[in-house]
Amino acid sequence: MKRVLGCLLVLLLAAPVLAALDVARLEEIATREVIPEVQMAAGLALVDYYTANKTEAELMDLVANGATEAIRTAAEMALSRLWIGAGKSFEELIDIVYNRDESSLLRLAAVDALLEYLIEKEDSTLETIYREGPTPEARYAGAKAYFHKNRGKFDRESLEAICQDDQYTDGYRKAAAELLAGHYLFPPANAKTQAELEDQAQLGASEYLRYAASLALSTLLIKSDITKEELLKKLVSFYLNPGPLSEEYKYAYVRALAARWAAGL
Repeated sequence: MKRVLGCLLVLLLAAPVLAALDVARLEEIATREVIPEVQMAAGLALVDYYTANKTEAELMDLVANGATEAIRTAAEMALSRLWIGAGKSFEELIDIVYNRDESSLLRLAAVDALLEYLIEKEDSTLETIYREGPTPEARYAGAKAYFHKNRGKFDRESLEAICQDDQYTDGYRKAAAELLAGHYLFPPANAKTQAELEDQAQLGASEYLRYAASLALSTLLIKSDITKEELLKKLVSFYLNPGPLSEEYKYAYVRALAARWAAGL
C-alpha cells in the first residue's frame, strides 16, 4: 500500500499540469502531504512568498498555530527575514531568545535580527552567551555572532574538531557547522565532491558534521541541473525505502526541491 501510494504521489505531483505549483497548491502540500520530506519542501518553498505577503502578526500566528511543522517552519523563516532591519530593539529580541517559555521556532526567528546587535559586542560577552545562554537559540546566536567576527581564525580542520567535541555547547557547534559548510565548497580547488558530501551527510561522526555536509550538499544540488521531478522522486524514494537514512542527508534534498518550487512562484 505504501509503495502504491508513493507512486501515485509521484505521478500526481510531477504531472505536467502541476509543473509550476502556485501558492495555494504548495500550502495544500505543506498541510496535507503524507510524505514528511515532500511536505517540508513545500513549506520551505513558501518562505519568500510569506516574507513578501504576510504581516508580522500573521507570521507569528502561523509560527504558533500553523497546521504542520512545514507551515510553522516556513513562517519562522519568513518572520526571521521580516525582523532583520525592522527596528526591533536589542531588549525586545534578547527577551525573545532568552525566554524558555517561548516556542523554539519563535526564539529562532529572532536570532538573525539579534545578530545586528551582537556583532557589536565584545568577544568575551559573546563567549558568555554561547556558553551559558539559557536556551539553545541564545547559545546559537552568541556563537553565530562570535564566528562572524572571528571567522578568519578557523580553518576546516579546526571547525571539524569543534563539531565533534561535545565539550562545546550545542549552539557553538551548530554555528561552527554552518561556517564549515562554506569551507567544504570554497576554494573550489579544495572543495568536497558531491559524493563526499553525500557520504558525510549520511555517515558523519556527529550530527554537526552531518549538518555541515548537508548544507554544502544542498547548495550543490540547487546549482546542479537536477530537475524538480527528479528531486521529488528522490524524496518519495526515501519514504518508500526507509533505510538508515540520516535526517541531514534527507534535508539536503528537501532544501533543493524547495528551491526549485520557489523559483516557479
